[in-house]
Amino acid sequence: MKKLIFLLVTIIGTIACGNSEKKNSTSGKSAALSPCEILTEAEIKNALSIPAETETTMNEKNTTYPSCYYKWKSITWEYEVMPGHMADYSAELSIVMVDHVNKEKYETSISFYKDGQAENGIGDMATWGEKKTQLTFLHNGTLFHVHCRTSNDATSNKVKTIKIAKLIINKL
Repeated sequence: MKKLIFLLVTIIGTIACGNSEKKNSTSGKSAALSPCEILTEAEIKNALSIPAETETTMNEKNTTYPSCYYKWKSITWEYEVMPGHMADYSAELSIVMVDHVNKEKYETSISFYKDGQAENGIGDMATWGEKKTQLTFLHNGTLFHVHCRTSNDATSNKVKTIKIAKLIINKL
């Protein structure tokens, strides 16, 4: 249920960006890349403190916007779905990339964060959403939604998400 809600919110957030451009655009270095091509699996595992031998499931999608989803089914923890009902949650990372985004489109995109907090030092502007465990940032006209959850520790998830965002920026 929680995964479905996250997926729905991510899709709505990316649609709100109002970008109809696809990754085949010719402007900007990120336009030629898929979000799955920016970072290597080794870089991601290192940033997220996931052992190198851990099996990774990677799924690339390009429905509305280029997106990359990573999952580590062997890294799990229990969380409370509703009072008295527990479920297993697997470690995951998603990167959604939207080219040709200006400040106005960025602001529209982050309007879905009810708990949005501005984050300094990440791209041109960045906002963290605790409930979504997601960082949205703008870098050279490209918007990224990075969701990372590797444990039940909110602070650790935020630190790791920011680490992934900075790695993305350094690659572009």
